[in-house]
Amino acid sequence: MKRNFIYSFTSLLILAFAFNACSKEERSPKLVVHVAESDGSAASGASVRVWPGESAGESGRIINECNYDKSDLTDSSGDVVFEFESSAVLDIDVTYYKDVMDTTVLGTDTIRVDTLTGHRVVKLEAIRQKSEENTYSETVEVK
Repeated sequence: MKRNFIYSFTSLLILAFAFNACSKEERSPKLVVHVAESDGSAASGASVRVWPGESAGESGRIINECNYDKSDLTDSSGDVVFEFESSAVLDIDVTYYKDVMDTTVLGTDTIRVDTLTGHRVVKLEAIRQKSEENTYSETVEVK
């Protein structure tokens, strides 16, 4: 009787561990891009484009460009968030138009627009895990 109880308890324990190990789901990647100027300050209102770049056509890579070519503007803290369906290697291109105060020789102040750009390449992976979090963070410096 005691032996049957131990076997039953052990069997239930093994089944519980097996079920728990198999309950992982594939989590889609989320990309958080932080855009900063060379002095470290956040670049709010910068245009960020995430796209599959020139190497997307190489053999072995299948990318649905419609779902991976995304653009958005950064918020006041210089961040923008993109969500993707699966793993990919993507280019990040940033364009930031900065208003610069320019004092001329005559003492009049004029505002000119300075165009700053930045570029990075990021690899995102969809992974099987229990946690719902699959976030990648990249900082792009504009110069």
